[in-house]
Amino acid sequence: MKTKIVYVLVSSEDDLFWEQCLISVMSARYHMPNANIILVCDNITKDTFCGVRHEIESFFSKVIVVPFDDSVDKIRRSRIIKVTLRRIINGDFLYIDCDTLITQPIDSIDEIDASVAAVLDGHCLFKNHPMKEYFLSQNKILNYSIDKVVEYFNGGVMYVKDDKRAYELYDYWYKNYQLSCSKKLTIDEPALSKSNIELGNLIQELDGTWNCQVRFGALYLAKSKILHFCSKKNMPVCILSNRDYLQKVKAKGPLTEHITDYIKNWKKTMCQGMVTCIGVDASYALSQQYEIGRKEFVFNQMKYSLYLPKFKIVKLLLSLRNSFIGVIIPAHLSMLLYKEKFGRNIQNEPEYDFNKILHKLAFNSRHEEWSILADKLAVRQYVESKKLGNILPTIYNSWDSGKDIDFKMLPIQFVLKCNHDNGSTITVTDKYSVDIPFIKNFYSKRVRKRFGILTAEPHYKTIKRKIFAEEYLENDKIFSDSLVSYKFFSFYGKTDYCQVIYDSKHHENQKCIVYNTHGWIKEPHFVVKNRGNVDVPLPKTLDKMLDVVFQLASTLPFCRVDLYEIGDRVIFSEMTFMPGAGRMNNFSQDFLSVLGKQLKKTEDRWKLL
Repeated sequence: MKTKIVYVLVSSEDDLFWEQCLISVMSARYHMPNANIILVCDNITKDTFCGVRHEIESFFSKVIVVPFDDSVDKIRRSRIIKVTLRRIINGDFLYIDCDTLITQPIDSIDEIDASVAAVLDGHCLFKNHPMKEYFLSQNKILNYSIDKVVEYFNGGVMYVKDDKRAYELYDYWYKNYQLSCSKKLTIDEPALSKSNIELGNLIQELDGTWNCQVRFGALYLAKSKILHFCSKKNMPVCILSNRDYLQKVKAKGPLTEHITDYIKNWKKTMCQGMVTCIGVDASYALSQQYEIGRKEFVFNQMKYSLYLPKFKIVKLLLSLRNSFIGVIIPAHLSMLLYKEKFGRNIQNEPEYDFNKILHKLAFNSRHEEWSILADKLAVRQYVESKKLGNILPTIYNSWDSGKDIDFKMLPIQFVLKCNHDNGSTITVTDKYSVDIPFIKNFYSKRVRKRFGILTAEPHYKTIKRKIFAEEYLENDKIFSDSLVSYKFFSFYGKTDYCQVIYDSKHHENQKCIVYNTHGWIKEPHFVVKNRGNVDVPLPKTLDKMLDVVFQLASTLPFCRVDLYEIGDRVIFSEMTFMPGAGRMNNFSQDFLSVLGKQLKKTEDRWKLL
């Protein structure tokens, strides 16, 4: 094989790109033991090649390091290397994305007669692409004739000859990518499309087997040369693209169990629904039935995360009772619900019981600010007033009714919430695979519901109800299957304990651990329900999170401030004043007493006579 194989890797220990690249290059080396395989990475990534991560270098013929300043973020480092490869590599090369698997020898690439060649994105003409509207919205900011595009190419696998035309395309690509970044669009395909149009459609089409995009490429599975999993944009059809398996690769590298067998027998890694169509009924996998099945899979995963109660007649009657009492005498309803839950009066609980003292705080003090700070939209102005706007997640838009939600203007991945309640969060990882009428109907019902009356939390009643979409946050914690929430118990800004919630893809399976913030000491005896048993690493940003909590809650007798940590970034979630509606049963009496003493200690500052 004369053509060089080239990978680009920009990675840290917090992501899974190194793991994807290792699997791909191992598969390339298995099928092409004598191939000239080159890795191009940045200096920051190269510095992480120690321990297990160092072992990846043994599969490459050469490693080329491109220096970057620390101020250039990970995404742009990766894309800049990719769009300048023609100036970095000598000779003809085949560029391959890391989230791929080589399934057979690919030496026939030497026979390609083109300056640059690639596979159509989605394996179809642009006009037929199911994500056409999304691509149009991306490309329009580059101000070129996107409407004239017939072939929109996927940049995940590209053959590049060492000739003048290829250099010309890459020079245009780099220039257009710089333009794209200036408009805050950091992906590289729009810039590639613009460059191709400007050069008179220079890129020639490669057969789909060279870049079988699993989501759309079932017709090419049987004879595929390179499988492209497209990272998180697909349902998990393959073990080798599954996050849990990649976490094992992170720990053991080339010695991960079954990795060699999976590479040799890749069909074993595909879920049953895909295997049945490989080489037998591949056309079925691109049919309407397949698309319906794929959407149903993704949508059911999303729906599984929701709490959708089914009311029986007894519960319905209780709901009517609670609604009446909750409007007139919420304090009485709170005591009634407590007795029904625990079988005893809240007034008879131990002196320092947190639920008991929190009840006093809620119904025997002035706290008009609770309604503002519990409002997930209004609280943003408060956070910004504390000079903490940088910790707020991006909001895309908000609506008064579910029927008004505009999915066209939203990115592929986002999170939907109501601002006035809890339990209404929907995480959308692929907007093309959800039941839009279901979501609109769900939120139309939620936004009509006055939250807080049935639960005796009257501070929610005055919140002007809205639905909003905010940015999707990618979990980067190995120990959790979902975004990890750090919930800090604050008493006038003093924070001794943090409740960590993880594995919360479904509310019934989530795990909870309490840590003492002084030394990050686990307190397992403080949790009696859904107790987690992992050792949660000390957050990198713990000091910053504690400072955020103090700034937000130093004037409040009690507040639980919920935060996320992604890499080195602290992200605000919400502020809560009555956890568990003041009827917490997941903590031990010891912990309730610890919290109660802290709140009781300041009672003279907040209790009304």
